Amino acid sequence: MVSLDCTLLNFSHKDFFSSVFEGYGNEFEYTSNGVFRRSERPICPECSTRMNHNGYNTYTKQGLGSVRIGRYVCPFCRCSFEEERGFWESLKNDFFTVLNRLFQVLRVNHVSFRGISDVMDLIFPRGKDTIMNVFNESVEKIIVPPIEDVHIVHYDEQFPKRGRTTEYRLTLLDHETARSIAEELSSKKDPKTIKNFLSRHLNPEQKTFVVADLYSSNRQVFEEFFGENLIFQYCLLHLNKRIVNDFPKNTTLKQELTKYKLLNIFYDRDAEIQFLKEIIKANPEHTDQPKKWHKTKLKPFKKFLYKRKLTRRRNKLNHKQRTYLDACTKINQLMAEIDTFDKKVRKRLRKIDKNWKYFTNFYFTPSAPATNNLIENHYSTSLKTHQKKALRTPQGIKNHIKLSDIKKAGILDKTGGTILEIHQKIKHISTN
Repeated sequence: MVSLDCTLLNFSHKDFFSSVFEGYGNEFEYTSNGVFRRSERPICPECSTRMNHNGYNTYTKQGLGSVRIGRYVCPFCRCSFEEERGFWESLKNDFFTVLNRLFQVLRVNHVSFRGISDVMDLIFPRGKDTIMNVFNESVEKIIVPPIEDVHIVHYDEQFPKRGRTTEYRLTLLDHETARSIAEELSSKKDPKTIKNFLSRHLNPEQKTFVVADLYSSNRQVFEEFFGENLIFQYCLLHLNKRIVNDFPKNTTLKQELTKYKLLNIFYDRDAEIQFLKEIIKANPEHTDQPKKWHKTKLKPFKKFLYKRKLTRRRNKLNHKQRTYLDACTKINQLMAEIDTFDKKVRKRLRKIDKNWKYFTNFYFTPSAPATNNLIENHYSTSLKTHQKKALRTPQGIKNHIKLSDIKKAGILDKTGGTILEIHQKIKHISTN
C-alpha cells in the first residue's frame, strides 16, 4: 500500500488517494506536497549506487489537472531517473474513455457532432471535428462479439447516399437477438455480390429460415446458396405495401373495398370491409363516383381507421393474423371472383397464388416471423432517412451502422464510472 502523507486539507480525500494508487506497493509514497515517488531511493542502473531524491517533474493535462512525479539523480555518475507515472496515464485514459462513451451514446440517439460540441462546452470543451475523429476511432476499436447458431435470418437492403453516389447497405439480422449478423456497404447489389456476401457470413449446410422482401432475384439467390436447407418467406409487410401501391392514391369506394379484400388475406380486416360495405349500401349509385365526391364519403372511413389504429397502439397490439386455413379460404374466395377485378388486381392475385408457399412458410416453422419488421426497425434506429444523405464518407456510414450493433450487444452499458467520479480523483491528486 502506498504511504500517504496527508495534510489537514486533503486528509478527508484519503479514500480517493487509495483508489488511485491501489496498484502500487508500500515502497512508494505520496508526499504532503503532492509528489509521487519511492520512499526508499532506488539503485542507480549505471553504477549501482543509491540515488538521491532530485525534486520532481510536473505533468499537466489542460482543463483536467497536473501531477508531480519524483526524480532521482546518482551522486557519482550523475545518471538521472524519473518515477513511472502509469497511474496518471490510467486516470486520463479513464476520463477520455467515459467521454468517448458519452459521444457514442449521444450519436446513437442521433445528436449531431455540432450538438455534441455544444453539450461539451458545458462539461469539457471539444470541437466538433475533434469529437468526430475521436468517435470514429473509438467505434473502430470496439469488437462486437459474433452471433452463433443462427436459424432465422432477416435480409434486406438500404440505400445510403455518399454525396451523389448511392451505396448499397446489405444486412443480415438474427431474429432471436435482433442483432445484425453482418452489414456491408457495396457499390452494387447484383446476385453475385449478394451471394458473396452470404458466403462470408452464413453456413449453407445449416437449415435456415430466411425472410426477405419481394424483389424477384432474392429468392433465387438464397435458393442457389442454401439449396434444400432453405425455408424462404416473403415479407407480408412488403406484400401489403405493394397491394396498396396497386391502387391510385384517391380510390373510389369500390376500389377501396377491393383493396381491403386483398389486405384481408393474411390479416383480419373484416371490420374495415364491413364498414365500407355499409357506406356502399347507403350510396349504391355513387360507388364509382370521381374523387371529388367520394372523398366526403371516405372521411368517416378514414376516421374509423385512425380510431382503430390508436386503440391498437394503446393496447400494444398488432393487426390480428389469420390462421393458415382462414388465409386459404380468403385467397380461394378471391380467386373464384378474379374476373370481376381490374387488371392490376388480377395480376397481383395470380402472383400471390403462384407464390403461396413462400407467403405461408412461417405458419409451419415455430417462432418464425411473417414480416421483415425487425430489420425495418433496425434501419430506422441505426440510419434514419435524413441521415442517409448526411453521412458523406463510407467510413462515417459504417461507423454509424456499427454503433447500433454496439448498443444492441450491451457494450454501451459497460461504463467504468462517471465523468464526475474520475474527475474528482484527478482533482484531488492534482497540484495547485
